[in-house]
Amino acid sequence: MAAISLLAIFLPLLSATATVPDSVFYNQVLAATGWGLWLLSMPWTAMGTDSQAKSARPTLLAATAALALCPVFALLRLDHGQGAPALVLCASVAVLWASSGKLGRHGVPAMAWAWLLAGLACVLVAMVQYFAPSMADGWFVAPAGAAGRSVGNMRQPNHLATALLCAIVMTTWLWHAGRLRAPWAAVSLFAMVLAVALSASRTGALSLGVLLLWAVVDRTLPRAARWTLALAPVAYLLCWAGLAEYAAWQHAHFYAAERLQANGDISSSRFAIWRNALTLIAQNPWAGVGWGNFNFAWTFTPFPDRPVAFFDHTHNLPLQLAVEIGLPATALVLGLFGWALWRARGAWRVAGEQPGHPARAVFVMLAVLGVHSLLEYPLWYAYFLLPAAWALGVFLGSAPTKEPASNLHAPASPVAATVARWSTFPLRAAGALMIIGAAYAAWDHRRVEVIFAPPAGAGSLAERIAAGRESVLFGHHADYAAVTNEPKDQALASFRRPLHHLVDARLLVAYIEALKANGHDAEALYAAQRLREFRRDDAQAYFKECTADNPAPPFQCRTEPVALTWRDLEP
Repeated sequence: MAAISLLAIFLPLLSATATVPDSVFYNQVLAATGWGLWLLSMPWTAMGTDSQAKSARPTLLAATAALALCPVFALLRLDHGQGAPALVLCASVAVLWASSGKLGRHGVPAMAWAWLLAGLACVLVAMVQYFAPSMADGWFVAPAGAAGRSVGNMRQPNHLATALLCAIVMTTWLWHAGRLRAPWAAVSLFAMVLAVALSASRTGALSLGVLLLWAVVDRTLPRAARWTLALAPVAYLLCWAGLAEYAAWQHAHFYAAERLQANGDISSSRFAIWRNALTLIAQNPWAGVGWGNFNFAWTFTPFPDRPVAFFDHTHNLPLQLAVEIGLPATALVLGLFGWALWRARGAWRVAGEQPGHPARAVFVMLAVLGVHSLLEYPLWYAYFLLPAAWALGVFLGSAPTKEPASNLHAPASPVAATVARWSTFPLRAAGALMIIGAAYAAWDHRRVEVIFAPPAGAGSLAERIAAGRESVLFGHHADYAAVTNEPKDQALASFRRPLHHLVDARLLVAYIEALKANGHDAEALYAAQRLREFRRDDAQAYFKECTADNPAPPFQCRTEPVALTWRDLEP
């Protein structure tokens, strides 16, 4: 199990291999492969014959029912190329938390050690990216991309910080369980806090409060561990101050200090996108705008105060659900999850009564991911989503049983043992399907990779685009290339998949021109007016001829209101 846990946790977070158009695609493929292997390697003897597993069934069923709503909405998006990945991930999540709920504490030590090693490796990556960026060769350490901060091999500073915080939680559990000596644990925790500071992640800094709260609430932790967690925010501030002084001494950059002095938007446009999301919710309260359709609906709804960047997510999980599936369905999803967690609340007490029980640690890990999900969308990445499913299953499966104590350790009958053994077959089959699916995704992705980074002898761009459009999972990237490169494909149907993936300035300009070419003048003007709301150079370049001294300005310069909505812009 130790080697499999490393494959599930370590490799997805530490792989520096990048590709186009999705730089962390292979990190996600590795996560799916590792967790598929984990399902295949589960021990049969640890599964589902005890009353502890039986008592967890209602909570696991409630959580699964909440998740089941997502594939229902995803099925409606299959024609947009958005549903298939969501279906696969939702099914994988359901299987993972069901299986981890049955297994209970089995395998937690291996996972904890994998998190510890991954956290320490992330520290090394962060230090290389900040102190010796020339050594980031892209094979073992990804280039930082921006001076003055570390981004990890996931190439996102917030992801690096969250991975480190999850590693801190599981390292603390190893300390609590007596599996890691206090000095080694304390040094490891401090190193990870330093790496959080190197990431300059505000989300990571805020999440340190979760560790402080854990230290205050959980009196079963060793005193030294509680003090270490409680002082983590102080250690972060000291590291922050030290890095700022180092940057001043070396005339180098420290992004966190520079951002603090810049007096910019502290939310990085989050407040603005939240206001826009609330407006969309008010306009579509019952059924939402559709699963995976936030970016399209937001882009084609008038927002004069919209953020400059193109957002494909609200950066808040409850808001994302509400805007895409509507308020009633969101209330049902969150209500079922809330009920499941409330019913399993006894797991926290059980962990307090049994030294070394992991329920509290995995709950704190879920809290870290929950805080991040209120500010971004980490659960849209398999290397966070699948560990979160495992942690949720362990917590829900740790709820105390109501069975008499004499029944807890009663040997299973031969029939029950046989049933339990056969019950593992669907889980193992799911693991095999995850591995096969990951392999297929890697093969299918190659059909669009060659469009943007062609190897020698790859053929013409037109040939590569034609082959890429046959991709089942990633054909929208090929459609994007077809409609934005000369000669442009101006068939409106060709815009359907890329517009429902992510709209950017280049795609929007191409769509405006295609609408005009196909006789949809009102829609073209409406789309042009939405493009003009993006106050950025690549968007405003389309309006360079809209000057007061131009005697014949083009159609996109017109400003009269157009009585359309985002639904009228569906290709």
